[in-house]
Amino acid sequence: MEDNPHDNHPFIIKTGDEPPAPGHGLGYEIFHGMKKYPENIAQYVAETGESQTYEELLDNCIRVAINLQKENLEEKDIVGLCVGNHKHACVPYTAGLFIGKIVTAMDPDVIPTEKAKMLQKVTPKILFVDENVIQNIEESLKIANLNIKLVVIGENTHGHRSYKEYLDAADNDIETFQPVRLDSNKDTAVIFFSSGTTGVPKGICLSHFSILSNINRIPFPVIIVFSELHWISYANLVLRAFKNGTARVLMENFDMEKVWRAIDRYRVTHFFAPVFQAADFAKFPKPADVDISCLKSIMCGGSKLQPETFLTLKKLYPEVHIVQLYGLTEIGGLALSFNMRNPIHRELQLKKPGSCGTTVDGLWYKIVDPDTEEILGPNKPGELRLKSKLGMIGYHNKDSSGEYDSDGWLKTGDVFQYDEDHCFYVVDRIKDFIKYRCWAISSSTLEHVLMSHPAVDKAAVIGIPHDDESDFPMGIVTLEKGCEVDPKALETYVEERVSDRQRLRAGVKILKDIPITSTGKIQKRLLRKMAIEKHI
Repeated sequence: MEDNPHDNHPFIIKTGDEPPAPGHGLGYEIFHGMKKYPENIAQYVAETGESQTYEELLDNCIRVAINLQKENLEEKDIVGLCVGNHKHACVPYTAGLFIGKIVTAMDPDVIPTEKAKMLQKVTPKILFVDENVIQNIEESLKIANLNIKLVVIGENTHGHRSYKEYLDAADNDIETFQPVRLDSNKDTAVIFFSSGTTGVPKGICLSHFSILSNINRIPFPVIIVFSELHWISYANLVLRAFKNGTARVLMENFDMEKVWRAIDRYRVTHFFAPVFQAADFAKFPKPADVDISCLKSIMCGGSKLQPETFLTLKKLYPEVHIVQLYGLTEIGGLALSFNMRNPIHRELQLKKPGSCGTTVDGLWYKIVDPDTEEILGPNKPGELRLKSKLGMIGYHNKDSSGEYDSDGWLKTGDVFQYDEDHCFYVVDRIKDFIKYRCWAISSSTLEHVLMSHPAVDKAAVIGIPHDDESDFPMGIVTLEKGCEVDPKALETYVEERVSDRQRLRAGVKILKDIPITSTGKIQKRLLRKMAIEKHI
């Protein structure tokens, strides 16, 4: 890791080297991992009872890879996906990596205007889509004025190419197929989307080295992963399974009763989901006839797990490790966690249920006063900043220097503090977005929508804490002189113009004045404090 004199401050926490990474590219390593375990189960499909071996999955991935090679994709061309997390979804994702192309995935639920911006920022040469999002995609392409080749997974292709065509390949081509062997792991492997601080979508470029380092860890024998394809946790957990020949259980819809049954039926050892879903293990205890002796850990991320929920889960399932993870796509994934194989960490976690974990190898940590840039010591809240070789290469076709401080540390936008045992605690958020469940919702996007209403003069959107679902967005507005409007009407006005997850679930408040700083910025922390304390 690149060092400088400023990185020798006594309050900077440095860990050991990052996990080792093989050297020939993500697709090459996954191919040979799958090849090594042909008879192992790769995927269980809970809804249908199907299972798929690595031999069968690899065959599908090779077939699609062969057909992608016929598309004459250039070196930097991108293979895109806009699909749900079903059994076919991983095939074009993996096939793109096999042939050495950059892969990206988009959230199918994003509305066309936002998706158009994403496609303009990161433009795939070919895009695999589910049949139920064709209309959404076609509208997005029209808005973006783009012509992208679409391949439809499903029966109704709406005149586009069918995914089934990409499964048609000659036996000899399948037998002789070899993945691309890269000379360097430093190039981009996958592009992930982030809303950033302004709501403008940005493509986060992660290298083969970054993802390989994260998946080259101890494998999970059987895991349920509720991550979607456009999340970093999907790449790190699903590709870890593929590289190590272990199984994952696919469940398209989260239903606690079915989750319990799946854990029993497939002898699931590890479970990963957003915090709001993991918390349901406490709300819906297991049926009496379900055996979960196989389950080793419940892992969650995306937001803060409430200490009360953690303690409830530990009481209900004392033999199961409850693990909260803190990570960022920009840093390559995991940044903080307790290591449940370490007895000291297990003891610390029980003593400090409010902590989201401690340091992991491959990262350096510092807490900084964002106003003065002073590096702070234990028990003093400030912005968490990170430095790691596993971090992003940068944004796709966009300058990312503003995401780092003058010494090259990534500014997370999250306020943390740590104690003498290097256990970290989430305190607040600096970045101007709201974390609802596992989604980052741009405050500015919702503010622009509110401001477009003819009765609204000024608008601010803040997050109001709501149990294990993180924050609910609340709109706070002042009105144009002489105007009157029902707050519920403003809430409906926004709801009609955004996706379901962006709704103002905490409602709208109308004030006479919104507090601003001497430089004209809205004092959102003060507004949030006033709202939480019921002063508005």
